Amino acid sequence: MMQDYTIYNGETIKKIILNTTLEVVQQNLETGDEYIAGEHPDDQYYIKNNTFYAFPVKPDYPCNFNKITEAWDWHEQASWDELRYERDKRLRQDVDPVVTNPLRWSEMTTEKQLEYTNYRLALLNLPQNTTDPRNPTWPSKPS
Repeated sequence: MMQDYTIYNGETIKKIILNTTLEVVQQNLETGDEYIAGEHPDDQYYIKNNTFYAFPVKPDYPCNFNKITEAWDWHEQASWDELRYERDKRLRQDVDPVVTNPLRWSEMTTEKQLEYTNYRLALLNLPQNTTDPRNPTWPSKPS
């Protein structure tokens, strides 16, 4: 009977073989390899104590799955790096095209120039003014 199989070794999913026979899977096992019927991709399943488990829903911040606690561990530095990346992108896209263009800048009212100046400063100060990089309060872009 043709079926999908997942090949694993210890707690590592090695590969998935689709639409094959058990005999073919058994002939291609390497030393220490085991198999399980079904498709178990390593981005959806992990192995602990020779049992497959589906990962819980992954948070939307940088993290890795901890098999011991069976929970997602937050990567704080990666969150700070993402915050700075997004901040720099907003500076490049929202601020730089306006403030570095002398013609656009000179045509703006003093009030509008002040809005852009304050927006730029708020973006630059965002990392220092944020306690949790997973949930920053982004300043409002001038309209």
